[in-house]
Amino acid sequence: MTANGYGDVSFWLETCGDDLAPRPPLDGSIDADVAILGAGYTGLWTALYLLRRAPRLKVVILEKEIAGFGASGRNGAWCAPDFNISLP
Repeated sequence: MTANGYGDVSFWLETCGDDLAPRPPLDGSIDADVAILGAGYTGLWTALYLLRRAPRLKVVILEKEIAGFGASGRNGAWCAPDFNISLP
């Protein structure tokens, strides 16, 4: 699984329907009340909760790769039938 020079990507990114093309870098400076580095689960949830509590904040999320590229996009939460347990 490869996508536009990103090397191996997770199943979730491979099947998301986006071309995974790099977004253009910032052109110049940007003003924000809060700058969040990283568009993984932590960064995106932080932005969401900040905006819910203070909708007038100008929140900017900066991501080097693509949203969910790192550990957040590789989270597998797979079910495995390897555990031999009995439920009542």
